[in-house]
Amino acid sequence: MKINKEEFQNVNWYTLSNDNNVSVTISTLGATVVAVNTPDKNGNVENIVLGFDNPEDYPKHHDYFGATVARVAGRIKDGKWRDYQLNQNEGSNTLHGGAKPALSYVNWKKISKFIRKEEVGLVLKRFSIDGENGFPGDLTIDAIFRLNNRNEFSITYIGHTSKQTLFNPTSHMYFNLSGDAKRTVNNHLLQIESDTIAEVDDQKIPTGNLLNVDETPYDFHQKTTLDVALNQLDNGLDTAFKIDPSIEHPQLVLEDPESGRRVRVQTSGNALVLFSTNKPTEEFKIAGGNTMKENLGLAIEAQMLPDAIHHSGFGNIIISPSKPMMYRNTYYLN
Repeated sequence: MKINKEEFQNVNWYTLSNDNNVSVTISTLGATVVAVNTPDKNGNVENIVLGFDNPEDYPKHHDYFGATVARVAGRIKDGKWRDYQLNQNEGSNTLHGGAKPALSYVNWKKISKFIRKEEVGLVLKRFSIDGENGFPGDLTIDAIFRLNNRNEFSITYIGHTSKQTLFNPTSHMYFNLSGDAKRTVNNHLLQIESDTIAEVDDQKIPTGNLLNVDETPYDFHQKTTLDVALNQLDNGLDTAFKIDPSIEHPQLVLEDPESGRRVRVQTSGNALVLFSTNKPTEEFKIAGGNTMKENLGLAIEAQMLPDAIHHSGFGNIIISPSKPMMYRNTYYLN
């Protein structure tokens, strides 16, 4: 078990490595997961998330590659909560916590790192001031990254606030289990423990209705090739799947039969938002030298259901000084 540090002009990258040739690289910019390197069935170690080789590329492309999204992941209708007007950075709505500044593109502070016999970890912190992006309360966010010798990579987010505010963070990793994005994710197999998805309007804002997935392209009760769904969806996946929160077993499995790699995702949230890198608006290169294109990755955003504050039954994302909140997402890399 070890931790290596790379220092760049404005950011630092920390690589957590276990004894099984599995490693995770995290940037202080946006508390971003830069790379997750795992062996394939033949022992070849490659990166299974999309990102960039050059730290300077991250601020240029606001597609949240591996970034921590906070204060609130997803969209908030009209950027409104109670009497607060939040930053409207996608039309009239707030997307991924607003953009003045976007917490995914600011530097987080390294608080500590630890190396134990069976586990290594890194703690990053961000202080978001009262009124930032329109949100009330001084909010302190701790992001705790851990990797152990069971090939379990976990991210824990803890929020403390000075007054009632909203807190629903996520990690915006795009997975591609082929390794170094050699192929699209079309032939990946996906299984989700989800009976319903959140219906959305033409602005991708949840209506409050939950739609049954049976006999639809969103039915992943059994392992299903992503191609089956993507061929039926003109705009690909950009969908919130409702799940039962768990701290005991994964609610999603993604596999690549060709490489033999598998990742299982477990979250304490009640939703997994899947986004299939639909039709990039510009041409650019990602880590490994490949050109970004449609279906090159599958974002798996573990969180509470989007726009929860406007829909009963979507879960509570309101925290207060006396009630801090913790979310834990675990990625089983085997």
